[in-house]
Amino acid sequence: MPYCSNCGSEEIPDQQFCSVCGKANSGSFAELAPMPYFAPNEPQFQGPPLAGYWWRVLGYLIDGLILVVVITLPLSGLNTNVYAASVIDVAIVFVYGTFFLTRMKGQTIGMKVARIRCVEAVNYAKVTFSQAARRTAIYCVLYLFGTLYHYTKYVNPTAQQKISNDHHAAVALLFIVPLLVDLLWPIWDKKNQTLHDKIANTVVLRPPRD
Repeated sequence: MPYCSNCGSEEIPDQQFCSVCGKANSGSFAELAPMPYFAPNEPQFQGPPLAGYWWRVLGYLIDGLILVVVITLPLSGLNTNVYAASVIDVAIVFVYGTFFLTRMKGQTIGMKVARIRCVEAVNYAKVTFSQAARRTAIYCVLYLFGTLYHYTKYVNPTAQQKISNDHHAAVALLFIVPLLVDLLWPIWDKKNQTLHDKIANTVVLRPPRD
């Protein structure tokens, strides 16, 4: 029976330390296990402050209101085919977005009010005409696709007509889904980019006040 070399107390089999004096004894020691691995945090966006989602929404709403006054109201007074009206609408949106992003230092009127700015994603330089046109074109394609499906809704529908209304509404929603995904993308994106931002390689900033 082994005894502690320090105090002479009897050792318990496989005991690592003496129960009386605490000195390490002849018992077996467990092997050291490797330290657990913790993956490093994913790198965060480094650069000027990105525009928050709701500031971007505010800019969209202001621009949308302007375009409704400029496009929708005048077209509603004309006997224009709905598909032709959609094409005219999208064409004006394209010219509006491309012109202001290129000529007004990356800001539409709505973006200027919200104090946000569209810049190049790598070095935060002013967007080029190509980037502005590509960014606006992708948005316009998604917007046009979302407005292609038109139907007449029955008022005071019968049971069969109600089914028809619901069917048409579901199909119209499917046409809008790509545009909604694009506009909602900044919520979970690390750089708060929409899909049309990613394709044009741009980000939207909201610099602090001077």
